[in-house]
Amino acid sequence: MDRHAARLNRVLLVLTGVLLAGAGGIGLALGLRAFGASRAHEPVLSRATRHFAAVHSWYWPAIGAGAVVAAIVGIAWLLAQGRSDGITGVVLDDGDGTGRTIVPAGTLVTALQDDVQRLPGVRAVRARLTGKPSAPRLCLNVAYDRRADLLELRRSIQAPALARLRGSLEVERLPAVVRLRLVTGDERRTVE
Repeated sequence: MDRHAARLNRVLLVLTGVLLAGAGGIGLALGLRAFGASRAHEPVLSRATRHFAAVHSWYWPAIGAGAVVAAIVGIAWLLAQGRSDGITGVVLDDGDGTGRTIVPAGTLVTALQDDVQRLPGVRAVRARLTGKPSAPRLCLNVAYDRRADLLELRRSIQAPALARLRGSLEVERLPAVVRLRLVTGDERRTVE
């Protein structure tokens, strides 16, 4: 999930949580007679709403349809949370049609992270393979401190680290997005 989608997701989750917590809090306050004893014994729907529902036969089916749509949207949103654009394995094809090998993406990512973590000034590394198992792409996030020479860090990531990964994948080209972030002071941060 990219940063924009993750931010939108967090905002929507917070708004939904605040709305549901507010509705629940109001219901609890009514039940505990915070708005008076007479209010606690009144029906949830006002007299005007009950009358409107009695006169219009479409009212309750429309409410039911809205609830079903809200449930479907909620389930789709929940399922989307479990989805990731990361891949679990990379397919290595020998080219002559005799077979193929699937290498776990975690193994490749761990080796790359170890290579980059050893570079001077690197604080944290997070790598992820995305795309298709037959055509992977790399997302690499590196947090570095002031001791790191940025130009040398970039060259070291590009030359030995990514070159070793391309060699492991037996590909000439590996599309990659490398994000470098300066971490100041003694604070410890994780790379997103």
